[in-house]
Amino acid sequence: MPESPPKEGLDLFGFIHDILSTVAEEKPRIFQGGKDMTMSLALITLIVVLAVWPTGMCTFSKGTPENGPVHEVDAHSFLSLEARGMNFPVREPALPEDWTPNSARRSAIAGTPAPTMGVVTPDGGYLQLIQTDVELEDAVKSVDGQLRKEDSRQQIAGGHEAIRYTSEDRDVRDLWAIDMGDVRLLISGAATQEEFRTFMDAAVSAPPLPHSD
Repeated sequence: MPESPPKEGLDLFGFIHDILSTVAEEKPRIFQGGKDMTMSLALITLIVVLAVWPTGMCTFSKGTPENGPVHEVDAHSFLSLEARGMNFPVREPALPEDWTPNSARRSAIAGTPAPTMGVVTPDGGYLQLIQTDVELEDAVKSVDGQLRKEDSRQQIAGGHEAIRYTSEDRDVRDLWAIDMGDVRLLISGAATQEEFRTFMDAAVSAPPLPHSD
């Protein structure tokens, strides 16, 4: 039976094996230490990249990566469960249809449980709401341990007043605090003024979730 013709193309693994075998034969075993292993791995990586690059399986872009889809969480179920276990009213803001809740967790303010939810806006903004029964000044200090002072006040829905706290440190985000008597709402994030206002209005306008089944 005639021999099969040799396959075209580069036998990558055979080529790598031949190179490493040659290197091992040419050097005494005493010199085949960590340095040689590192050089061998670097050589293998280079050969693999050169072999795969033309196939289009290896790409490089000097631009910023595209934003992936936002992972939506069930904030309603989380806040409903929290409402049944808290000693203060818990609210679920009614969000615009194109806003996406992407986080819901229990954090702590001054050592006490505080339901926390985060939302993403269509333009890539992010807003976070923390609900707590800790007194306003203590709550503001306990959010992240950063020093802030009152900067301004703004009237929002329902006749409530939102207080803006800022820091001299530009890396510290502004914090909006709303005292509703039986609960304090703390709102922070990176979004437009209009988005902050929409979120604050939604938070104070939301009725308390049922405290028990």
